[in-house]
Amino acid sequence: MVKTKIIATLGPASIERNIIRQMIKNGADIIRINFSHASFDFAEKALNEIKSANRDLRRDVKILADLKGNRIRVKGIKSPFLLSKNKIVRIGTDYSKEKNTDILFDYLGNFLKVKTGDRIFIEDGKIELKVIEIGKYFLKARSLSAGEIKNSKGVNFPDTDLDFPNLSEEDKEDLKFVLNNDFSYIAQSFVRNEKDIKTIREISKKSKFKPKIIAKIENRQAVENLRKIISASDGAMVARGDLAISTDFYKVPILQKKIIAEAKSQNKFTIIATQMLESMTYNPLPTRAEASDAANAVFDKAEFVMLSGETAAGAYPSQSVKALNLIIKEAEKYLRENGGKI
Repeated sequence: MVKTKIIATLGPASIERNIIRQMIKNGADIIRINFSHASFDFAEKALNEIKSANRDLRRDVKILADLKGNRIRVKGIKSPFLLSKNKIVRIGTDYSKEKNTDILFDYLGNFLKVKTGDRIFIEDGKIELKVIEIGKYFLKARSLSAGEIKNSKGVNFPDTDLDFPNLSEEDKEDLKFVLNNDFSYIAQSFVRNEKDIKTIREISKKSKFKPKIIAKIENRQAVENLRKIISASDGAMVARGDLAISTDFYKVPILQKKIIAEAKSQNKFTIIATQMLESMTYNPLPTRAEASDAANAVFDKAEFVMLSGETAAGAYPSQSVKALNLIIKEAEKYLRENGGKI
């Protein structure tokens, strides 16, 4: 038995019964359903399969619901939008009545808090734009990199505090489904302050299920309000992908340690997530760097490590769980042999 537990994300590559059961046999302790992509039909099938596997394998694998949160995405592009460097693009919102927009964002607010010079990142930073003109419901921006913009790709405004509700209408519907089913954990994406967590906790009080609430730390505001957010939560997830975009990639290793330290000071658990064994999306073995990264999460005393695309969309979902389990076992063996010291 290992102390550090594994969370495996379900997706099109892993929803089938045999794969779910093999992931559980290989060491998955929690199955994550990501409501950024999962429909209620998908979630119901997953719930039934996990419960069936628990009965047959005599396991008690828990289920985590990951809510979408206030995530902005690209929309309204009929075909991929090819972007060359230094190109000027006009960006609109759902409320925009501008007809001459190149792309739309599904942001329901206005852009009045954006400043000239603010950066916009699309698809985990693959495309970077700099704002040069601001209207209430449109922006003009210059591209600092070339690339292809597609629908549904994530958008980040790392320099801007945009206005969002504590809980979106979509999250309210997903939360209603979650609280009517047997989920043990709820993770909220793009948490900015403790009010985002308290809103979910207040709604959850009315349910017969009492899931633990996890704050995903993945933006600048969450880092600034870390202590209060963790105090309001049951645990924290170090969501390193968007965290790297919202802060800087070279700050993530230190932020990971700071988040774990703050959680431990409050007796809360932590989850290390994003690109844990990313290369196993396509390859049957992880890279040596990934093995070191996963082992360091164990050495940092994180309670959970999480697989995302590796198990949701990868070619080797059950093998990814097995590889991560082997890394954890070896790292924990080293800690035992050295009195818990690195």
